[in-house]
Amino acid sequence: MPKSKLQFKRNITDKLSVNGTLSENGTSITYIDKNDMKQEIKISDLLQAFKNQQIELVISLKSNEDLNIITNADN
Repeated sequence: MPKSKLQFKRNITDKLSVNGTLSENGTSITYIDKNDMKQEIKISDLLQAFKNQQIELVISLKSNEDLNIITNADN
């Protein structure tokens, strides 16, 4: 039997994000809080709320580089 094209569902997502520097031993993250103070938090403490739950872990590295603008005159 074909699946109905009508779906009615609710998705609830709990999300944690932190922007900082991972420690050398990979156990903590150093970040700047809203008061411009340097803080360090253990990764295990961050993950406590998700214990025994199915999770999706995403980590990204970000870099910035200034590029030269190429104009028609440069060709």
